[in-house]
Amino acid sequence: MAEAHLAELRGLVESLGILVVGTMLTVLRDIRTRSLIGKGKLEEVAQRIDDVDADLAVFDTDLSPTQQRNLEKEWDIAVIDRCELILDIFANRASTREAVIQVALARMQYSLPRLTRAWTHLSRQRGGAKGNRGKGETQLESDHRLVQDRIVSLKKDLIKIREQRNARRKRRFDNAIPSISLVGYTNAGKSSLLNSICGSDVPVEDRLFATLDPTTRRFDKPGNRHILFTDTVGFIRKLPHDLVDAFRSTLEEAVIADVILHVADAGSPELDQHIATAESVLMELGAKDKPRILALNKADTLSLDRRESLVLRYPAGIFVSARSGLGLDTLMQAVFRALDAGKSTTTLHLPSDRWDLRSKLHQVSSVLEENFDKRGVRLLVRISAEEKSRFADYILDA
Repeated sequence: MAEAHLAELRGLVESLGILVVGTMLTVLRDIRTRSLIGKGKLEEVAQRIDDVDADLAVFDTDLSPTQQRNLEKEWDIAVIDRCELILDIFANRASTREAVIQVALARMQYSLPRLTRAWTHLSRQRGGAKGNRGKGETQLESDHRLVQDRIVSLKKDLIKIREQRNARRKRRFDNAIPSISLVGYTNAGKSSLLNSICGSDVPVEDRLFATLDPTTRRFDKPGNRHILFTDTVGFIRKLPHDLVDAFRSTLEEAVIADVILHVADAGSPELDQHIATAESVLMELGAKDKPRILALNKADTLSLDRRESLVLRYPAGIFVSARSGLGLDTLMQAVFRALDAGKSTTTLHLPSDRWDLRSKLHQVSSVLEENFDKRGVRLLVRISAEEKSRFADYILDA
């Protein structure tokens, strides 16, 4: 497992275009408050840095501000931890205004306790009466105040954007089109699967965190039934809490969806942990009881033994391939069953002047039968309790 974590860290670093010149695995018997690792390991790493001429060290764990500062002083190179690395990746990927603000907010919150330029000899202000002057505000205090002011400003901007997002969500709810959210570990193939299902052309890249902004596309089923599929930002182990908080409105797309489509890379040796990580984030977001479907993507790359093993471990999983189209029909059948779960069969009669309601029924329900007569149209549908109340005036008695 440690080797897999190291490989993932390497992938994260390389996704920023940084050349990796060496890696090291270290067993920590004791956590050193000052520098995380002991003196002997400090010297070993220092020698390795000289040997490969490195100018950046990345830790696959969180460093305290003190540890980060001391390690940089000890090795005379830049030192960052996993959290800062992920923040840098998000900052590099952000393109929309919302994503830029969310990343900026997370970085500010991360940086606040790391303001270490203690320029206490510089007084920005002088106060008090003559002979009783205080040193006033130091540069460090000024930096803290500026960052805190910036955090407040970013939060206000984010609230405005979230209000706009909520307004768009409300319009979606008013249209009553069922929604599916694609979630899962980063680089599991969610965007590719979205394209395969909806025939869309969402940009796809084979790299970590290629998608930061939720992308929604409509699937049109024969019979005029529509479903909205939304691609969401990928999860990763040890996802910084500041990012979870900043991206909460984006991640909540999974919570408000009717069904969660959990996409996992079936060929990954870390499949079990990836699934557990995604489920943990969903729990944190409050999506514990939301209906979900597990799609084991990239199934066309599996050996027979691997496939048989996964069948035993994930009997409810559906093997699919966004690339070849394998299993997509089975997946969509599972989606329709999940959307129709909890719905009851109801007979309605719509008058001939309410064809708009007929169109709406085709969008939000499964129309099992449809018969026209002189007064309008009689429909046998599978419909939810909420939708049923909207059409209460047209329900026929049993």
